[in-house]
Amino acid sequence: MVNKTLSEIRPGKELWNIKARVTRLWNATLLSSGEQLSLDMILIDQEETMMHGVINKAYTEKFKPLIEEGNKYRPVENDRIVNFLPTTTLKKVKDTEEIPKYSFNFMNTDMLSARINVDLYLSDVIGVTGHIGPIEETRTNFGFTKIYNIVLLIE
Repeated sequence: MVNKTLSEIRPGKELWNIKARVTRLWNATLLSSGEQLSLDMILIDQEETMMHGVINKAYTEKFKPLIEEGNKYRPVENDRIVNFLPTTTLKKVKDTEEIPKYSFNFMNTDMLSARINVDLYLSDVIGVTGHIGPIEETRTNFGFTKIYNIVLLIE
């Protein structure tokens, strides 16, 4: 089966063979009780298309050991979500440079102004980039991950 890109995925019950990197991984929980709802992730493919992926809490034990990191907001500007089902299979592939490890969506102040009081997309930080440091390794709940230290100038 030929690999599809994330931008080629369409709604429906078709089988998709996708090659993508998990660039971010976190537990989505209820703030009131701390109950885990799902294991969420951001997937990125060779075209730098990002998509939100969700594993329902009933299936996290099956998939969590297979995923490495490389609540009503959309973490990326894509209106599609990949849902992992019990029939989903994962296969680790050799690390290649064709899929980027990180991606950021920078936007100008006019685009940010359009997001004022709009809670649809997650806008983590608003500021002007003053400095981007080298990639550093740090420990997370899922093991070690690499991060950039970015200095933002915020009014």
